[in-house]
Amino acid sequence: MSLPRCLTPDFFASLADSISQSGEQFFHEIHESSTAIKVLCLQQSSVAENKYLVEVLDGSLPVQYKHTCLALVPPTVDGDKQLLGKVISFNQYKVTPTKSRYLIILTRIVILPGDYRHLTCHLGASLVYNPRLSIQQRPANQPTTAETYQRGETAEQNKAHEAAQPPVKKPTGPYGAAGFHGSGKPVVKTAEAGATNPIRIADLTLYTPKWLIRARVSSKSQIRKYNNQWGEGKLFSVDLCDVGGEIRATIFGEAVNKWYHFLEEKQVYSISGGQIRPANKKFNNLKHACELTLDENSQIQLYHDDDSIPTLCCNIVPLSQIDQTEVGSIVDVVGIVARVKDTKSIQHKSTGTNVEKRDVLLCDNSDTPIWITIWGNKLQDFQNNELESHPLVCFKGVKVGDWQGRKLDTQGSTKITIDPPIAEAIENFNYLNNQQTGCHRRYDIGRPAADANIEEMFSLSHIIAASNQALQFKSLGDNGITFTTRAIVEVIKESVFSWPACQDCHRKMSNDAGKWVCPRCHSKQQPRHTYILSMKIADESAHLWAIAVAGVGEDIMNRMPAGEVLSMFETGDTTAEGKNFMNVFEEARLSEFIFKVKVTTQKYMDEVRLKYRIIKALRLNNYLNTALSCRIKAIKEIE
Repeated sequence: MSLPRCLTPDFFASLADSISQSGEQFFHEIHESSTAIKVLCLQQSSVAENKYLVEVLDGSLPVQYKHTCLALVPPTVDGDKQLLGKVISFNQYKVTPTKSRYLIILTRIVILPGDYRHLTCHLGASLVYNPRLSIQQRPANQPTTAETYQRGETAEQNKAHEAAQPPVKKPTGPYGAAGFHGSGKPVVKTAEAGATNPIRIADLTLYTPKWLIRARVSSKSQIRKYNNQWGEGKLFSVDLCDVGGEIRATIFGEAVNKWYHFLEEKQVYSISGGQIRPANKKFNNLKHACELTLDENSQIQLYHDDDSIPTLCCNIVPLSQIDQTEVGSIVDVVGIVARVKDTKSIQHKSTGTNVEKRDVLLCDNSDTPIWITIWGNKLQDFQNNELESHPLVCFKGVKVGDWQGRKLDTQGSTKITIDPPIAEAIENFNYLNNQQTGCHRRYDIGRPAADANIEEMFSLSHIIAASNQALQFKSLGDNGITFTTRAIVEVIKESVFSWPACQDCHRKMSNDAGKWVCPRCHSKQQPRHTYILSMKIADESAHLWAIAVAGVGEDIMNRMPAGEVLSMFETGDTTAEGKNFMNVFEEARLSEFIFKVKVTTQKYMDEVRLKYRIIKALRLNNYLNTALSCRIKAIKEIE
């Protein structure tokens, strides 16, 4: 890992020398540099408009120190105020002593091009603050340097005066460096023993000198291991909540062994002796601007249960507001499960592993249902058939996505609570159950999921026009867009209709002198042939070429496995019904389907082209039978 070469070496060391030589006068001057000073931003926290508290790194080697600055950033034309991972260039600054360290105020700032966020994620937690720029705490009866000057004492008299004072132990942090209230980190505040009365979590800031909180553990993560240039490490985090809000606390290193089994979910603890730092929003989606770091020296005591402290802190967003919420945002929602689809298993393209997912339709008192996809281990939060009983559920920390409109997805940090003890849950339950039609009729609860995915249908001409427009305005994005259409299969190419997939990792296998070998996992077992159909679909308005792979291909080919079709092609055999290879393809042609088509882009010879992929195919007759059964059932319920 190498730093940007443009960084100014030894800037903070030179600054410490200047402070030592100039004394108090240094703080009353605005300093200018003939050459631009360049530092790398590791952390960013907004304190006011165009004012940011930043942790920065200069070009000194070896890399071990960082420092805190206040950056006065001029407004930009595009409004971009992202400093994290950027090189900050300045030629004017002022130094102000605070209670525990020297704060450097940067002016005449220029943000240089380049993005070094890949460095900041490794460097931020491993660096300590420069001890030469920390201020040793004095007892209340010991005068400051300014007071000494005002008394007119000489340097010798000052030394004699200091010698008469009782010795003061300089606080040290976990890294052995002088720190702010014993933390070794200037912007990071550490609780002192003098804090006896608990304060609200919402009142914690970077400038809280003494703190003690009494909070409930609302969630606890698993122990995670990491590697960086300094070696291996481990950590875990807990979310703490009280009546004022919630904050995340992270525990590193040896403290993991001490606190992991002691801290339990739903228990209340008194906590002090930790560090307060700006929240890293890349890993922390809580609303609080700060986060805590606890170590083996922190004071954590189990407290008797306090009913005034909630078991769950949420910022509930009504489902009607999700459409106006930016894609990628993390939100908390609550509602009643109105409809449930079957559990499905999908394959990750990158890893080849399978992961389970299940879609549920959530309804709340804003009269706006929305689909939520529950992924992987989060399905274990529900007992057998619990979702089918239409429970009241709170999803804390789900991600807003866009798939034929807004939808939600669970994340690894999502917390799912059934019958949550929050006011919004009670309001939703009373509202949805007091409707005249009842919740079951209002949202068709219990309706079979077979047609749940059938949305508004579009003609092929509309799909082509909308796709070309999205390509022109570069609005397809990485996920593409999806349409539902009714069309007929006009042509299926028989020349290439399958490929040999590894049974373990699902990658394409190669045939080496008659022996199959997987280039990824080196498996030598026989492949499982998988469909990759190139087909032309048409309706009364237009036609287009699309591909259908794997299980979707089997749906189109009447559930006949690709391996059997390939065997018929190679041997000339027929089925029990007397169908040969060509008959199988003819039977699939001229069949009418409800298709779900995903539109993405691909590059071919440096040219960006549209790519149509069929991700779901339902024979029209099957769809009509299911839809008709649902309508009949609904009519009988009304009667």
